[in-house]
Amino acid sequence: MIGHDHPPLQRHHSLQPFSRDHFVGLRAANRLRLAAQAGDSARLAAATYLYECWDAEICDHFQQEENLLIPLMLPEETQRLRREHDTIRDLVATGRSRRSDAPPAVQWCAELGRHLHDHIRWEERVLFGSIQQRATPVQLAAVGRATAEIEKRRPGLRIRGPRQRMPEPQKKEPI
Repeated sequence: MIGHDHPPLQRHHSLQPFSRDHFVGLRAANRLRLAAQAGDSARLAAATYLYECWDAEICDHFQQEENLLIPLMLPEETQRLRREHDTIRDLVATGRSRRSDAPPAVQWCAELGRHLHDHIRWEERVLFGSIQQRATPVQLAAVGRATAEIEKRRPGLRIRGPRQRMPEPQKKEPI
């Protein structure tokens, strides 16, 4: 495939809702990473989008992963998941502690975008496959029932209105 380093992974149906949620997180991460190289308005728009995603889906997603998947994980996987979730939560809280009308710092956008992106990629490329190999059919069925109920209750960003375009990155003048 052109442009893809990794072929699509086959997910057990019980884990597919987590993968669908990851699309929202990756979009927010990519906006933050692009905005880190752009102007104030792009950083403010990316942060605003991240907070909308966080409130609508990502925050709950983290809690649901911790509740449903940790029992199926190895200790080192659990440690990594908790550490990365805590880092991302802390970065979001740090961003929210600033004035809401002020653009976030370049470093904050870059760091949060990188952490969120790398965490999602680890879950998709490593963790979920590991869980699928180890978990019993009964365990996966229980996760599937729980995720089906979660998807019924959470509207997420999939039902929102038309996408808003992020301002185009502004070219930096050579020094």
